[in-house]
Amino acid sequence: MSDSDGRASYTFADGVNQPLTYHSLGPKVWILGGLMVVTAIVTLVLILQDFSSNSYLYLMFYAIPANSAVSVFPHEPVVIYFGSNGNVWYTALAASIGTIIAGFLDHSVFVPVMNLQSLAGYKDKGWYQKIAGLFMRYPFLVIVVTGFTPIPFFPFKFLAFSVHYPLWKYLSALVTGRFPRYVMLAWVGSLFDIPTWALFAFFGVVIAVYAYKAIPKAVAYVRAARRRRAEDSAAGNE
Repeated sequence: MSDSDGRASYTFADGVNQPLTYHSLGPKVWILGGLMVVTAIVTLVLILQDFSSNSYLYLMFYAIPANSAVSVFPHEPVVIYFGSNGNVWYTALAASIGTIIAGFLDHSVFVPVMNLQSLAGYKDKGWYQKIAGLFMRYPFLVIVVTGFTPIPFFPFKFLAFSVHYPLWKYLSALVTGRFPRYVMLAWVGSLFDIPTWALFAFFGVVIAVYAYKAIPKAVAYVRAARRRRAEDSAAGNE
Protein backbone atom coordinates (compact mmCIF):
# COMPACT_ATOMS: atom_id res chain seq x y z
CA MET A 1 0.00 0.00 0.00
CA SER A 2 1.22 3.55 -0.68
CA ASP A 3 0.27 7.07 0.32
CA SER A 4 -0.67 10.01 -1.90
CA ASP A 5 3.01 10.82 -2.50
CA GLY A 6 3.72 7.32 -3.80
CA ARG A 7 5.80 6.25 -0.80
CA ALA A 8 5.38 2.78 0.60
CA SER A 9 3.38 2.66 3.79
CA TYR A 10 3.59 0.00 6.45
CA THR A 11 1.25 -1.57 8.92
CA PHE A 12 2.23 -2.27 12.54
CA ALA A 13 1.87 -5.77 13.88
CA ASP A 14 -1.09 -4.47 15.90
CA GLY A 15 -2.81 -3.19 12.76
CA VAL A 16 -1.98 0.52 13.04
CA ASN A 17 -1.21 2.08 9.66
CA GLN A 18 1.56 4.55 8.90
CA PRO A 19 -0.01 7.97 8.17
CA LEU A 20 0.32 10.21 5.16
CA THR A 21 3.03 12.85 5.08
CA TYR A 22 2.25 16.35 6.33
CA HIS A 23 2.18 19.20 3.82
CA SER A 24 2.85 21.92 6.41
CA LEU A 25 3.45 22.47 10.12
CA GLY A 26 0.57 23.88 12.11
CA PRO A 27 0.82 26.47 14.91
CA LYS A 28 0.63 23.69 17.52
CA VAL A 29 4.04 22.41 16.43
CA TRP A 30 5.67 25.82 16.72
CA ILE A 31 4.05 26.59 20.08
CA LEU A 32 5.01 23.26 21.67
CA GLY A 33 8.47 23.41 20.09
CA GLY A 34 8.97 26.84 21.65
CA LEU A 35 7.74 25.48 24.98
CA MET A 36 10.38 22.74 24.80
CA VAL A 37 13.11 25.32 24.25
CA VAL A 38 11.89 27.55 27.09
CA THR A 39 11.68 24.56 29.45
CA ALA A 40 15.27 23.60 28.63
CA ILE A 41 16.52 27.15 29.28
CA VAL A 42 14.64 27.49 32.58
CA THR A 43 15.92 24.08 33.68
CA LEU A 44 19.50 25.08 32.92
CA VAL A 45 19.08 28.23 35.03
CA LEU A 46 17.65 26.21 37.92
CA ILE A 47 20.48 23.70 37.72
CA LEU A 48 23.07 26.46 37.98
CA GLN A 49 21.27 28.19 40.84
CA ASP A 50 19.76 25.42 42.95
CA PHE A 51 20.92 21.95 41.93
CA SER A 52 20.79 20.72 45.52
CA SER A 53 17.03 21.19 45.77
CA ASN A 54 15.25 18.04 46.95
CA SER A 55 11.81 19.04 45.68
CA TYR A 56 10.08 16.30 43.70
CA LEU A 57 8.38 19.03 41.69
CA TYR A 58 11.84 20.22 40.68
CA LEU A 59 12.73 16.68 39.61
CA MET A 60 9.56 16.39 37.55
CA PHE A 61 10.34 19.70 35.86
CA TYR A 62 13.93 18.67 35.18
CA ALA A 63 12.81 15.33 33.70
CA ILE A 64 11.01 17.12 30.86
CA PRO A 65 14.06 18.45 28.97
CA ALA A 66 16.21 15.57 30.25
CA ASN A 67 13.94 13.15 28.37
CA SER A 68 13.22 15.17 25.26
CA ALA A 69 14.28 13.67 21.94
CA VAL A 70 17.03 16.28 21.59
CA SER A 71 18.60 16.74 25.03
CA VAL A 72 21.99 17.36 26.60
CA PHE A 73 20.69 16.93 30.16
CA PRO A 74 21.50 13.52 31.71
CA HIS A 75 18.79 12.15 33.98
CA GLU A 76 20.87 9.44 35.68
CA PRO A 77 22.89 11.53 38.19
CA VAL A 78 19.86 13.61 39.14
CA VAL A 79 17.63 10.57 39.77
CA ILE A 80 20.42 8.92 41.77
CA TYR A 81 20.82 12.10 43.83
CA PHE A 82 17.10 12.29 44.61
CA GLY A 83 17.07 8.60 45.45
CA SER A 84 19.88 9.13 47.95
CA ASN A 85 18.09 12.08 49.58
CA GLY A 86 14.45 11.06 49.39
CA ASN A 87 11.95 8.30 48.73
CA VAL A 88 12.76 5.87 45.92
CA TRP A 89 9.17 5.52 44.72
CA TYR A 90 8.37 9.24 44.86
CA THR A 91 11.57 9.87 42.91
CA ALA A 92 10.61 7.37 40.20
CA LEU A 93 7.06 8.73 40.05
CA ALA A 94 8.15 12.37 39.71
CA ALA A 95 10.69 11.51 37.02
CA SER A 96 8.10 9.42 35.17
CA ILE A 97 5.55 12.26 35.14
CA GLY A 98 8.16 14.58 33.63
CA THR A 99 9.02 11.87 31.10
CA ILE A 100 5.39 11.55 30.02
CA ILE A 101 5.18 15.31 29.50
CA ALA A 102 8.41 15.20 27.47
CA GLY A 103 7.05 12.29 25.42
CA PHE A 104 3.87 14.21 24.64
CA LEU A 105 5.82 17.27 23.53
CA ASP A 106 8.25 15.19 21.47
CA HIS A 107 5.48 13.28 19.73
CA SER A 108 3.49 16.45 19.03
CA VAL A 109 6.49 18.23 17.51
CA PHE A 110 8.66 15.60 15.85
CA VAL A 111 5.94 13.46 14.24
CA PRO A 112 4.84 16.34 11.97
CA VAL A 113 8.43 17.45 11.38
CA MET A 114 9.74 14.01 10.44
CA ASN A 115 6.72 13.36 8.24
CA LEU A 116 6.78 16.77 6.57
CA GLN A 117 6.50 16.25 2.84
CA SER A 118 9.54 18.40 2.05
CA LEU A 119 11.71 16.50 4.55
CA ALA A 120 10.41 12.95 4.18
CA GLY A 121 12.65 11.95 1.29
CA TYR A 122 14.56 9.64 3.61
CA LYS A 123 11.51 7.35 3.59
CA ASP A 124 12.36 6.41 0.01
CA LYS A 125 15.70 4.96 1.09
CA GLY A 126 16.01 1.19 1.19
CA TRP A 127 17.80 1.19 4.54
CA TYR A 128 14.98 3.18 6.15
CA GLN A 129 12.23 0.97 4.75
CA LYS A 130 14.03 -2.12 6.02
CA ILE A 131 14.58 -0.72 9.52
CA ALA A 132 11.04 0.68 9.73
CA GLY A 133 9.61 -2.66 8.65
CA LEU A 134 11.53 -4.46 11.38
CA PHE A 135 10.57 -1.89 14.00
CA MET A 136 6.89 -2.17 13.16
CA ARG A 137 6.89 -5.86 14.07
CA TYR A 138 7.51 -5.17 17.76
CA PRO A 139 7.31 -1.38 18.26
CA PHE A 140 6.07 -1.45 21.86
CA LEU A 141 8.70 -3.96 22.95
CA VAL A 142 11.51 -2.09 21.19
CA ILE A 143 10.60 1.18 22.93
CA VAL A 144 10.31 -0.54 26.34
CA VAL A 145 13.65 -2.34 26.04
CA THR A 146 15.62 0.64 24.73
CA GLY A 147 13.95 2.91 27.29
CA PHE A 148 15.03 0.68 30.16
CA THR A 149 18.49 -0.45 29.08
CA PRO A 150 21.66 1.61 28.44
CA ILE A 151 21.08 1.22 24.68
CA PRO A 152 21.01 4.72 23.10
CA PHE A 153 17.33 5.61 23.12
CA PHE A 154 17.07 8.62 20.81
CA PRO A 155 17.41 6.72 17.47
CA PHE A 156 14.41 4.57 18.39
CA LYS A 157 12.44 7.62 19.48
CA PHE A 158 12.94 9.21 16.09
CA LEU A 159 12.10 5.93 14.38
CA ALA A 160 8.81 5.83 16.30
CA PHE A 161 8.09 9.42 15.30
CA SER A 162 8.93 8.78 11.66
CA VAL A 163 6.37 5.98 11.43
CA HIS A 164 3.86 7.95 13.50
CA TYR A 165 3.55 5.37 16.26
CA PRO A 166 0.29 6.30 18.07
CA LEU A 167 0.75 8.76 20.92
CA TRP A 168 -0.97 6.72 23.64
CA LYS A 169 0.99 3.59 22.74
CA TYR A 170 4.23 5.54 22.59
CA LEU A 171 3.64 7.08 26.04
CA SER A 172 2.62 3.71 27.49
CA ALA A 173 5.77 2.05 26.19
CA LEU A 174 7.86 5.01 27.31
CA VAL A 175 6.73 4.92 30.93
CA THR A 176 6.81 1.08 31.00
CA GLY A 177 10.51 1.21 30.15
CA ARG A 178 11.50 4.32 32.07
CA PHE A 179 9.71 3.83 35.41
CA PRO A 180 11.64 0.67 36.43
CA ARG A 181 14.82 2.35 35.21
CA TYR A 182 14.14 5.28 37.54
CA VAL A 183 13.36 2.90 40.42
CA MET A 184 16.67 1.14 39.85
CA LEU A 185 18.66 4.39 39.68
CA ALA A 186 16.95 5.81 42.77
CA TRP A 187 17.54 2.52 44.60
CA VAL A 188 21.25 2.71 43.72
CA GLY A 189 21.30 6.21 45.19
CA SER A 190 19.60 5.06 48.40
CA LEU A 191 21.78 1.98 48.77
CA PHE A 192 25.21 3.44 48.12
CA ASP A 193 26.64 6.58 49.64
CA ILE A 194 27.62 8.26 46.38
CA PRO A 195 29.29 11.63 47.02
CA THR A 196 27.44 14.61 45.61
CA TRP A 197 30.65 15.82 43.99
CA ALA A 198 30.82 12.56 42.01
CA LEU A 199 27.31 13.13 40.66
CA PHE A 200 28.23 16.71 39.78
CA ALA A 201 31.34 15.42 38.02
CA PHE A 202 29.37 12.85 36.05
CA PHE A 203 26.84 15.50 35.08
CA GLY A 204 29.61 17.82 33.94
CA VAL A 205 31.34 15.10 31.92
CA VAL A 206 28.13 14.28 30.04
CA ILE A 207 27.52 17.94 29.22
CA ALA A 208 31.15 18.34 28.13
CA VAL A 209 30.94 15.31 25.83
CA TYR A 210 27.78 16.64 24.22
CA ALA A 211 29.39 20.06 23.77
CA TYR A 212 32.57 18.55 22.35
CA LYS A 213 30.58 16.67 19.72
CA ALA A 214 27.83 19.17 19.03
CA ILE A 215 29.65 22.51 18.85
CA PRO A 216 32.00 21.59 15.96
CA LYS A 217 29.07 20.11 14.03
CA ALA A 218 27.00 23.22 14.63
CA VAL A 219 29.84 25.49 13.50
CA ALA A 220 30.40 23.35 10.39
CA TYR A 221 26.69 23.45 9.59
CA VAL A 222 26.56 27.25 9.88
CA ARG A 223 29.63 27.64 7.70
CA ALA A 224 28.24 25.27 5.09
CA ALA A 225 24.93 27.14 5.08
CA ARG A 226 26.72 30.47 4.62
CA ARG A 227 28.82 29.00 1.82
CA ARG A 228 25.72 27.72 0.03
CA ARG A 229 24.01 31.09 0.35
CA ALA A 230 27.10 32.82 -1.03
CA GLU A 231 27.26 30.39 -3.95
CA ASP A 232 23.57 30.82 -4.68
CA SER A 233 23.93 34.60 -4.52
CA ALA A 234 26.91 34.52 -6.85
CA ALA A 235 25.05 32.25 -9.28
CA GLY A 236 22.07 34.59 -9.21
CA ASN A 237 24.24 37.60 -10.09
CA GLU A 238 25.69 35.89 -13.14
